[in-house]
Amino acid sequence: MHSAVPARHVLGRPVVYRLGTRFIGRLPRAVAYWGGARIADISYLFCTVARNNVKRNLRRALPHLDERGIAALALSTFRNYSGYLVDYGVFKGLDAASLARVLRNNEGDRHVDRAVKRGRGIIVLTVHIGNWELGGIYFAKRGLKINVVTAAEGVPEIDELKREYRRKHNINTVILGDSPFSTIELLAALKRGEVVAMLVDRYGAGQSGAVVADFFDRPCNFPKGPLLLAKMTGAVILPAVVIKEAGVYRSIIGGPVELDETDDAAFETCAREILKSFEATIRLYPDQWYNFVEV
Repeated sequence: MHSAVPARHVLGRPVVYRLGTRFIGRLPRAVAYWGGARIADISYLFCTVARNNVKRNLRRALPHLDERGIAALALSTFRNYSGYLVDYGVFKGLDAASLARVLRNNEGDRHVDRAVKRGRGIIVLTVHIGNWELGGIYFAKRGLKINVVTAAEGVPEIDELKREYRRKHNINTVILGDSPFSTIELLAALKRGEVVAMLVDRYGAGQSGAVVADFFDRPCNFPKGPLLLAKMTGAVILPAVVIKEAGVYRSIIGGPVELDETDDAAFETCAREILKSFEATIRLYPDQWYNFVEV
């Protein structure tokens, strides 16, 4: 969790996002996946920094694997990410019926239902695994107003592409640092019973408002913001991911994480519980963990 704005590799540049959201979705799905995988193979060969970062992350998550196994998973990660970009384009115009076809066997829906009945808002925390954008669509299609909190990409064109993409699914984007009133906006959303969602596996060491907790047996920075929001509003914290299996996605929504106190020890315990749930998922689906920076 060294950098909130990772260095750009070839699969994360504006031109790729434009292709993914505007053109790839028009191609036959098999052709799009094949072409994306070939671009991924090339980027794996030539994007040395991104490749090495992926390998470092995989070694932390799976220390029992030898270098051949790590290399195979790293290549699979690049290819799976290209598939994510293809799906990103395909899902641009997703309706409720199409969502039901691609997002199946959801786990933990009962946690969402209980949180909705509580009426104090929901804070959904996730990591860069599977298809986190589809997670936002999942909540929106359930009739819940969702606010996605994100750091600026460092490339305005990508920021706007993502904002436009989410807007089509009635998802509000709150970019941290965009406005001094962003925290007030999130508080108000939770008090209205809405969903606030954010990624927590790239919180930079130089950023303020962090709590230190272990992630794969190494101290890392976890954002204190969502924990403070939960304490201030009574919102339910739910760790959640959307992963891909056999060509379809499924959401995995964990049980509520309770925060009883507001001291550093309580924050660390809560952060550790959340990260521990993500560790288990990453170990099961390591080649869907799309961090091209070292975490």
